[in-house]
Amino acid sequence: MKTIVEVGANYGHDTARFVQDKNNDVWAFEPTPELIDYLSERFKGDTNFHLVGKAVDIEEGRKIFNIAGGGDWGCSSLYEFADNIHEKWEGRPDFNITHTVEVDVVRLDNFIEQNNINQIDYLWVDAQGNDFRVLKSLGDKIDIVLEGKCEGSYTVDLYKTEENKVSDIVSWLEDKGFKCNVVPDNVNKEADVHFKR
Repeated sequence: MKTIVEVGANYGHDTARFVQDKNNDVWAFEPTPELIDYLSERFKGDTNFHLVGKAVDIEEGRKIFNIAGGGDWGCSSLYEFADNIHEKWEGRPDFNITHTVEVDVVRLDNFIEQNNINQIDYLWVDAQGNDFRVLKSLGDKIDIVLEGKCEGSYTVDLYKTEENKVSDIVSWLEDKGFKCNVVPDNVNKEADVHFKR
């Protein structure tokens, strides 16, 4: 079995692809209550799917989660949107917080130990401004990750106080022994970072 860890499952678009391969054991994190209900129903018959209704960060505990309920809810985050985001990135009605909720937050290294995960074959992170902190929450467990993908700010910081720049993520990952490939989005504002040992 291959272990897939997905942080930020949203509606399960990518999750479905992972779960479809029954050789994958999929751990999917999603803190949005409405999406937790949806994912539980969508994948209820899949024995290789494990839903974790929590956010991931360096600091554990309870935190306010900002839900952007417009569009596909995919811009929900532990962070608030940057004040000038509508000027720097026009035409995105989903860049608005519709409501907030308090959620449980865990570190990946602690979660890995508690669930006896010995290897992560693929780590998929889309944590909206928090991807770098998700990676850092692995601590020494970064050594069990073989490859993955995350997202970072490329030319625009989408959220306030985020520390999620692509250049910083790449430098950190390379220092951990990964080779990285940066793929900017179609408007050159964010970029995916693909990393592999």
